[in-house]
Amino acid sequence: MLQLDKHSKVPLYKQLKEALLEYIEKNLKEGDALPIESEIEKLFGVSRITVRKTIEELASEGIVTKTQGRGTFVQTKNIVQKAGNITSWTEEMRLKGKQTETKNLMVNEIEPSKKIAKELQLSKGEKVICLKRLRCADGEPISILINYFRSKFTPGFLEKGLTKESLYEILEEDYGIQLERAHERVKARLATDLEALELGISPDSAILHITRVSYLPDGTPFEMVEMANRSDRYEYDIDLVGRNKLKTFTAEGE
Repeated sequence: MLQLDKHSKVPLYKQLKEALLEYIEKNLKEGDALPIESEIEKLFGVSRITVRKTIEELASEGIVTKTQGRGTFVQTKNIVQKAGNITSWTEEMRLKGKQTETKNLMVNEIEPSKKIAKELQLSKGEKVICLKRLRCADGEPISILINYFRSKFTPGFLEKGLTKESLYEILEEDYGIQLERAHERVKARLATDLEALELGISPDSAILHITRVSYLPDGTPFEMVEMANRSDRYEYDIDLVGRNKLKTFTAEGE
């Protein structure tokens, strides 16, 4: 374990940070608890203020998480979704080696709201299937997922129900529905009381709210999805095109 040098020009909290990072790397795994503040004080011969400043910095970098009344724990790695591909939530988790679970499943045929009707360009009187699920990865609630898709393309879905974890697998195998493209909007907002309860987070915690509209090969909008994802456990990974490449694309399209 790194020893702290009180005569060094490097601040003690930075030295302590390096020492704790080494300790975590060698001795702890995701979800394990760090020693309590008083133990860290004695172990490294530093003040409580230094310990707290170091822990706060580790927490701000997502290395540890502090839980009121329980202690400080090694942060579980965030689930990162690669933007740019149409994949189901289940497929994303499988790729990351996660065990998926569905809770609070609700499925109904409903009259669409004006927003849904507009996004899906529905005819007057056309109904949609509403499928709401709480999605868990390795037993931890991660996302509230609500799918709205056109009833007339999926006859018998209500009677059959969700026969697999992946909705998209059912659509492809049972109905021959292939989604050609999709458009997503991502924004940060505060969780509602119900969302916080279902996700097991503190009230008014930040979440990532995602709205996706998916289209069939002929350009028909088929599905609208709304996702409320825990911002402390979910990230988006996006590749961007360089400016020179973008200029080339623009010139070729002229």
